[in-house]
Amino acid sequence: MTSEAKYADWASVTKQVPDPVLWSRLRDNQHHITGTVGEGHFPEVFKAALAADPGAITSAYVYAVTVSGRQSIAWAGAGGGAEARSLTLAVQCRPQQSCALAGVLPTVSP
Repeated sequence: MTSEAKYADWASVTKQVPDPVLWSRLRDNQHHITGTVGEGHFPEVFKAALAADPGAITSAYVYAVTVSGRQSIAWAGAGGGAEARSLTLAVQCRPQQSCALAGVLPTVSP
């Protein structure tokens, strides 16, 4: 997560994490989840906003990135499945610093 409190949206990230009761049920059933990223891109709406005001990015350096891939789930008793997943992330990439997650956007953007 970005260390800049002004841009860190912890609530959007924690909404993606199971609560403690669900974590214990997942553990009891020996759930294993893996994911693979197929591609990532800047959403069209983000590219349009950036083109309209290129200097705006220099205050926060937060970029929207849509990542698509596949999530596979397996659990005790040979159960399992897989599904395609997409998620739009807010990523802060300041010059001379490593990029950091800033939040998870509420909808997937094409």
